[in-house]
Amino acid sequence: MSNAGRILVVEDHEVERRAVSHILKGEGFTVLGAENADKALGYMDENIDVVLSDLNMGDVSGLDLLQLWKKTKPETQFILLTGHSSVNSAVEAIKAGAFDYVTKPINHDELVFLVKRAMEVMAKDKEIDSLRRRLDQKFGLDQIVGQSKEMKDVFAKIQRAAPVDSTVLVLGESGTGKELVAQALHHNSNRKKGPFVAVNCAAVPATLVESELFGHVRGAFTGATDKRMGRFEQADGGTLFIDEIGDFEIGLQAKLLRVLETLTLTPVGGHEDRKVNVRVLAATSRDIRKMVENGTFREDLFYRLNVVTITLPPLRDRPDDIAILVEHFLKEISANKHTAPKKISPEVMRRFQQYRWPGNVRELRNTLESMMVLAEGDLLTERDLPERIAEASHEVAVPKEIPTGLTMEELEKLAITKALDQCAGNRTHAANRLGISVRTLQRKLRQYELERRVKPFPNEKPYDTDKPFPNDAA
Repeated sequence: MSNAGRILVVEDHEVERRAVSHILKGEGFTVLGAENADKALGYMDENIDVVLSDLNMGDVSGLDLLQLWKKTKPETQFILLTGHSSVNSAVEAIKAGAFDYVTKPINHDELVFLVKRAMEVMAKDKEIDSLRRRLDQKFGLDQIVGQSKEMKDVFAKIQRAAPVDSTVLVLGESGTGKELVAQALHHNSNRKKGPFVAVNCAAVPATLVESELFGHVRGAFTGATDKRMGRFEQADGGTLFIDEIGDFEIGLQAKLLRVLETLTLTPVGGHEDRKVNVRVLAATSRDIRKMVENGTFREDLFYRLNVVTITLPPLRDRPDDIAILVEHFLKEISANKHTAPKKISPEVMRRFQQYRWPGNVRELRNTLESMMVLAEGDLLTERDLPERIAEASHEVAVPKEIPTGLTMEELEKLAITKALDQCAGNRTHAANRLGISVRTLQRKLRQYELERRVKPFPNEKPYDTDKPFPNDAA
C-alpha cells in the first residue's frame, strides 16, 4: 500500500472515474472509486485523505456529499470536479468547506498539483492537532503531581474553576507551582485555543510595568521610539496570567482595577480606549490579605481578583507526595536529557522526607536534576546528596542516652513526645522528623492520648481531634 495518501474518486461516469484514478495512481496515491454519494459514504471509515467528487451526480450532489462527510470527518479535504457552467456552484461549495475545484475537461498537471496541496494542508492540520494534544497533556491536571488530600482539593478547584471565565487568585510560596496551575486552568477552559500570556510583576522594573501590561504609543516616554502592544492585548481571546501581583505598585492598582472591571485599556501616552477579551489569573507568594490590612494593596482590587482562590500547600506540608514527585521528576528529567532513568535509594528518600524544602517543588526537581547529572552510577545514593540536604538531615536531635527498662510502646510514645516538643507541636513537621506519615502520627496521637501536644502552626490548619482522620481507621 502506498504511503502517499488515500484518495476517493466519486464520479457517476465510469470512463471519467477511471481516467482520474489512473492519473492519481501514476503519482503513487492509493485510489478508491465510487459511482455515487451513497457508495462514497461507505468509505468514510477507510482513512480517506482527499475526496474528489463530481459536483452534479443525480439525486445527491457533490455539495450534499461534502456536507454529509464533513459532519463526521471534518479533517478530510474535498476537491470538486465540475463543468464550466457550474463554476458558481463550485465556489459556493468552497464557502461550505471544500478545498478547491477543478473544471472539466481535467488538466493532468492541475489535478495533481491540487491533490498534493490538499495533502500538505491535511498533514499540517494533523500536526497542529497533535501539537494541541501534546499541549493539553503537558499543561493538563496530570502534570500537577500529588495524591495528598491537600492536592486533591486543589485538583477539584481547578476542574470547577477552569470552564468558568471568573478571575482566579492562586496563592502559595515560591516554587509550589502557581504558574502550572494557571496553565492548567487555561488549557482546560473554553479559551484553550487562544493565547496564554504570562507576566511576572517582580521581574519587570516598576517604571515599565504599566507599559508592559497596557502597551504604549510612540513618544510616550524617553526610549519609546515605536508603539508597543501590551500583555493584555497579546492575550486577547485567551488568558493573561499576572504572577507576583503582590509586587504591583499601588499607584497603578487603580488603573489595573479599571481594566479588570471594563476590559478596556488605554496605552501609556495614548488617548484612545481599546477593548480586550481576556480572562485574568493572578498569583502571589506574599500574604496579600495582610497587605490589604496594611494599606499596601487596594481592598477593592483584592476582592476583584479574589473571585476564586486556589491555595497551594508547601511541600513540607504534604510529605506523602514526595515519593511520587520524585518518581515523576526522574522520568521527566531522563526523557528531557535523553538518558537512562536512574533510581533513588531508600536512604535518600528518607532524607528527602525529613528535609523541609524551603524552595518547594521547584527545589526538589532542581535537586534531582543536579544529582542525576553528577551521579556516577544508576542509583542515587547519600553520597550524591547536596550538602545542604545532607547537613539538614543530621540536624534531627538524637538522644545521647536511650532509657532502659521501657517497653516498645513506651519508647514509641517517648519518641513522638520529643518530636512534637522539638517541632513546637506541629504535626506535619513531627511526622517528617519521625519518618512516618501524618496519618500514622495522628493514629498514634489518639492511641497515646497526646492530642493536647499538637498546636496549630503557620500554614497548618488546626485539626479536630474528635473527627476521624481521612482514610484512617476509627
